[in-house]
Amino acid sequence: MDSISAFLFFSGIQGDENLQSMLVGTVMRKIKSRTWKKQRYFKLQDDCMTIWYKSKKAGKAHSTFSMRDVEVVREGHQSEVLLSIADEFPANRCFTVVFHGRRGNLDLVAESAEEAQSWIKGMRKLIENLENMGEREKLDQWIGDWFKKADKNNDGRMNFKEVRDLLRMMNVDMNEHHAHRLFTVRMADKSQTGALEGDEFVLFYKMITQREDILKIFQEYSSDGQKLSQSDIEDFLREEQLEDVDIQHHAQELIKYYEPSDTAKQLKAMTFDGFLMYLGSAEGSIFSPKCRGIFQDMSQPLCHYFISSSHNTYLMEDQLRGQSSVEGYIRALNRGCRCVEVDCWDGANGEPIVYHGHTFTSKILFKDVVNAVGKYAFKISEYPVILSIENHCSVDQQRVMAQHLKHILGDKLLRGMLDGRAPVGLPSPEVSYLSLLFRKILGRVDSVRNQIQHNIM
Repeated sequence: MDSISAFLFFSGIQGDENLQSMLVGTVMRKIKSRTWKKQRYFKLQDDCMTIWYKSKKAGKAHSTFSMRDVEVVREGHQSEVLLSIADEFPANRCFTVVFHGRRGNLDLVAESAEEAQSWIKGMRKLIENLENMGEREKLDQWIGDWFKKADKNNDGRMNFKEVRDLLRMMNVDMNEHHAHRLFTVRMADKSQTGALEGDEFVLFYKMITQREDILKIFQEYSSDGQKLSQSDIEDFLREEQLEDVDIQHHAQELIKYYEPSDTAKQLKAMTFDGFLMYLGSAEGSIFSPKCRGIFQDMSQPLCHYFISSSHNTYLMEDQLRGQSSVEGYIRALNRGCRCVEVDCWDGANGEPIVYHGHTFTSKILFKDVVNAVGKYAFKISEYPVILSIENHCSVDQQRVMAQHLKHILGDKLLRGMLDGRAPVGLPSPEVSYLSLLFRKILGRVDSVRNQIQHNIM
């Protein structure tokens, strides 16, 4: 079985029609603005992890990105760019690839709705597959991605200088003399050619980033200094992780899930590699799993809480010349932000705009910001969203702002007293949420009542 067949088989994606279509490739339009719409040939590489694309014109340079860098795939007109061309391309042919971090979106238009769905479903499958990878596979894949980025001539090999530069890019703090010694011994450069291939680099990275602190803990709990027996793991869970569950069963599960050696699994033991994988996983986090969800008392006034807030939410880049975009609001709200900033100024044609005043940052419409807030405010959290409005608008355009807030947000906007009485303090997140839910129900009841009356008349 070759490498791609093995990957398809073990990833559980063998025979997936969408991925098979992506491996063949297709032409789609890459959209940067209403006027910049160019055709590119997109193809999933044989590693089933890298998307490759280039211009249809011969000789043009190509680009790639790893699926590991993709946060989510949005379907339809769900970006500022795609909204701007909504009258030209239907939503069922459009999708947006959103990357982790500050990297800009990739907005695409397929030739047909079926083709768009094939790529949307295929990419979502690859994201799901990455999320379901074991810790060892995730680490190997991550290191491999870095190796490919640094391998500029695509020969699959790197000398020590190239490896050293790559490790610095990866923020690995190392002693150069020690690193060179590890590089030259047969443990890393097995081929003895003065260069490391992909698998050798993975081994070298693991040697250079050896965790002496974790090794010390491992040896403290190991009965023989070589491995952790199930009993050793139970002691560790009891003493260090303060587990109050069925420790015996939990220790068995940890060995089953994190231990890479089949021999150790048969012995009901965990090697140092398995222990390292466990501690580096979410399950081995120092934070209590009980605190991952909402566990605090949410009935106190809003001012009793730290509120996840965003400054200059609309800016995608620097504060002097950067791009303003509704994407900033979408990303902030999708990450649980509960307070977003909106700097409002008078705009053309009576429409208020949002930008960093007295600078060269680009401008966006206030109504587009409100639309984004209305659409994404409660996708991640049901608790209130505060619009921190820095208002520089004239009275006339303030009236326009008020109209947009009322018409776009509707019953999502708090426009009166929560219980019909003058408040003596700020409401709690819990009360605000329940009030919003109650107002939505009343709104739907009124809508149904009006429809019945209309039909009768």
